Amino acid sequence: MTRRLLVAMVSLALPACQMCGGNEVVDAGVVDAGPPVLTEKEPNDSAASALVLERTSVVEANLGADPQKPDVDWYVLKAALPRTVDFQATCPNGGDISLEVVDETGTVLATVNAGGVGATERYPNVDVSSKTFVRVVGLKKGVGGAYTVTAKFAERMPGYELEPNERKVDASPVALGQAISGTIGHGNDVDYFRYELPSDEPPAPAEVEDAGEAVDAGTSDAGVAPEKRLALRVDISAVEGVSVELQILTEAEAVLFSAKSKENGPLSLRNVGVRAADRVIYLAVRSTPLGAAKDAKKGFNADVSYTLTVAPEDTSGNAEFEPNDELGRATELPPNSYRDGFISPKGDVDVFRLVTDGPSIAKLQVSGVDKVDLVLSVVQAVEGKPDEVLLKANEGVAREPEQLNNVACNGVCFIRVEAAAKKVDGKWVKEDENADQAYRLSATVVPDDGTEEKESNNTAATATPLAFGKPIRGTVYPKKDVDYFAVDLRDRPVKTALKATVTGVLKVDVGLYLHRVEADGKLTLVQTSDSAKGEKPETVRFAAEPGLYVLEVRDTKNREANFQDSYQLSVDEGEE
Repeated sequence: MTRRLLVAMVSLALPACQMCGGNEVVDAGVVDAGPPVLTEKEPNDSAASALVLERTSVVEANLGADPQKPDVDWYVLKAALPRTVDFQATCPNGGDISLEVVDETGTVLATVNAGGVGATERYPNVDVSSKTFVRVVGLKKGVGGAYTVTAKFAERMPGYELEPNERKVDASPVALGQAISGTIGHGNDVDYFRYELPSDEPPAPAEVEDAGEAVDAGTSDAGVAPEKRLALRVDISAVEGVSVELQILTEAEAVLFSAKSKENGPLSLRNVGVRAADRVIYLAVRSTPLGAAKDAKKGFNADVSYTLTVAPEDTSGNAEFEPNDELGRATELPPNSYRDGFISPKGDVDVFRLVTDGPSIAKLQVSGVDKVDLVLSVVQAVEGKPDEVLLKANEGVAREPEQLNNVACNGVCFIRVEAAAKKVDGKWVKEDENADQAYRLSATVVPDDGTEEKESNNTAATATPLAFGKPIRGTVYPKKDVDYFAVDLRDRPVKTALKATVTGVLKVDVGLYLHRVEADGKLTLVQTSDSAKGEKPETVRFAAEPGLYVLEVRDTKNREANFQDSYQLSVDEGEE
């Protein structure tokens, strides 16, 4: 009896000791078993019979193997509060599936078939405001089997796209200056974003005036009313494995501008010109093919987001307007003014249109920028062929300016600014860009009074006319510059004694050469003076038969130039 009482007392004491001792037992609570695992039930081949998913779930499903037609399984995503869903479906062995987002009318809003046979398909960022239908579609008749659906519900992330937004009508609205993120979740993914342009009057600082519509490359449009334009900066971050294409479109889906990034690279566009009158623009983001010919494929990455920002530029009314890579889209450059522009993205070419009141002489200068070796050219259109380069300056390297002197502009001329080509892996490419530092192109214009050479004048056909007793000035610039001056003696009845003199130029050993123009247009050298050095003048004397002659002025070594100091050339009648 005593022994039984002792055992009972010890048993009662043990729980009390455990509560106050070091071996306390902690309640582990309810073990998280993960998302519920559901089983698909047939029939579910319509919206009415779709399997309902209201929270993060896993579905064990099966596609039928009907030899007559592929099977289709419907799912409906429902949420009391706005959510996003990352929807993923594995593929039956040997099968091929697609995911389709459809509305209640049966309209397909988006289709995903990125992986091909046997691959899992995924569609992230699916918008679920109330309910959204997704269907898994078998693409091969007679092939079916088990597959798994995983639907991950999450709260909406501010500043993130909502899928589907592959049509203009489904575009994600974004404010100018606001960053928006998104994913290129499959190869054919297209993300549309909608922007409203400012409509305040008077125009905001970034609103400036420009010629607007493309113009005829060979005519003046002085009578056309200018159109208000808005310059935008567009930046998109890099996505691993993807080359991104950006398109800016009007409300009527006319493409205003497009550009592509390098693989794994970001894209930055400056001074993209849009019409203020449009009020609304759309920006489309998509993937472009990587690789060549039949091996080309569109990259995608559902795990890495891009960030897109579209914001007005502070241009102060002097910006270029992209796209301006063709003569018909050239940005207007008023005489005695300037434009600021950017070389971005890689391969960017900017064309400007200078309109003058009659025959004029222009001095063109472009400032240097970091990381870009600039080329300054004067070009003209050639029907059926690439634009012809009349003059080109590429004397400096990155950060150094370029200049063209004595450019003849009789009404309209076109100026081109671009990066110099480099040889990379045996190919000439334009790799330089700078989206952060603008260059400045300026044009100083004066009437042509006959006292200056007229560039380009490096052929007999384009030679600057030279009259007796009327000196003319010119520059040996850029390097290897050749200047021709025409002396017309075709109306002379007898020989004419010519005396031509050119003054020297600092740093340049100037040579003077007299040619006769033959009937076939070829030149025959008849007199030379190139023995002097430095600033000493050169003179040729010649008894010329009636005919057409040209005087040639150039550096004797074709290796020096001087943009600042002019030579003076004169021709007189005198003793031989």
